[in-house]
Amino acid sequence: MAATDLENQTQAQSGKSPNTAEASPSKKNDEIPADQKAQALMALSTGKRHMLCQDIPAAVESLGEACELMSVEFGEKAPECAEAYFYYGKALLEMARLESGVLGNALDGVPEERDDADDSQVEDPEKVTDGESEKSEEDEEMEGDESEEGAAGEANAGGLKEAEAEKSETDSVEGEKKEGEDAAAQEVEDEDDPSNLQLAWEMLELAKMVFTEQLEGEKKGSITPDVKTTIEKKLCETFLTLGEVSLENENYVQAVEDLSLCLDRQKASLPSDSRSIAETHYQLGVALGFHMKFEEAVVSLEAAIAVLDARITNLKSKTESPDETKKDNIFHTREKEIAEIESLIPEIKEKITDTNEMKDESVRKVAEMKEQIGFGSSSSSGAGSSSSSSTVKPISAKPISSISIKRKAESDPTEVAVKKASISTSSKTGSDPIGSAIESAKKSST
Repeated sequence: MAATDLENQTQAQSGKSPNTAEASPSKKNDEIPADQKAQALMALSTGKRHMLCQDIPAAVESLGEACELMSVEFGEKAPECAEAYFYYGKALLEMARLESGVLGNALDGVPEERDDADDSQVEDPEKVTDGESEKSEEDEEMEGDESEEGAAGEANAGGLKEAEAEKSETDSVEGEKKEGEDAAAQEVEDEDDPSNLQLAWEMLELAKMVFTEQLEGEKKGSITPDVKTTIEKKLCETFLTLGEVSLENENYVQAVEDLSLCLDRQKASLPSDSRSIAETHYQLGVALGFHMKFEEAVVSLEAAIAVLDARITNLKSKTESPDETKKDNIFHTREKEIAEIESLIPEIKEKITDTNEMKDESVRKVAEMKEQIGFGSSSSSGAGSSSSSSTVKPISAKPISSISIKRKAESDPTEVAVKKASISTSSKTGSDPIGSAIESAKKSST
């Protein structure tokens, strides 16, 4: 009896029921995937919440965990993983923007070099008094006597110091060699690690592939119209975010391609007054401007304004299309949205003006370069125009951030002036083939 009670008490303390058998291995295996699925969904929900709160590092960590768990649970190309891939790629893009901003502001607040002429700790010799001068001469004589007495001792210790110096030099060389090897290994490791932009592009490409397979694959007939609309919207957002990644990476050709595909799909699936279409028009105009296609950029930016004007008209007549991003906002009103859109339109018009100025500046620079290399005018006139125009400040575009587009760094006028001055100098020294030929003809005639 005592032994039986003791055994039952031990089982109760360990969490096991004395009247039930051990759980079967099959039951344990069924419970583990369910726990893993719940953990993955919880990580996804937490990551999305961090994105809303602009806690980007925490969002990257949570969404990365969600992608890893879901890919193990469902497979890398499973439809259940597409949303996690999309948000993880978006979080990585925001992380890359944060890092770029930190690097751009790294030197902010660093004080400029000051003139140390007034702060010199060396006393002016002219200000030394006669008494101080006599005292310093006596000190120098005493120091000279002491140095003669210590010369013999220093000579004896010279050999030992030389040996120590050789040993320290050898150790220093070995230490520098080791540091160089460590630095090279670290550099190779850094090259092997992909950047956040590269990871963002890979995750968004994976999300695009899964969404496209759902809409155009073998099982496309099994999805309901509501689910199809939701997937189509996610796919358009994926194309838009891919375009933003390419803009950050200065791959403007790819950005134009992705944004054009996004715009085509949005026009086919969204109402004509959708603000999503206006946003894509704007992003495409920015990408075309950076790609030096200024006329097409202006057309795209004007199309964005046209969509917003149509939205304002429909809001005033209460016939606007529903905005999914505003449906859960209890503070949203038509009047607030009209005011918001009206504040965006002047900024887009300003962007159009900047784009036209960039176009004129580009044409002017091309004409100057043709003159400098000998096309259109003589060498001297080309050099003169170069020197006179080198002081003109370049016009830089000012992209607006109201529609979620990165700000590009303004070009340094000093750098432009130096480049133009160097070209002007080279033309004056005879690098122009036409100028050299004229000079040779003058010499031969004399």
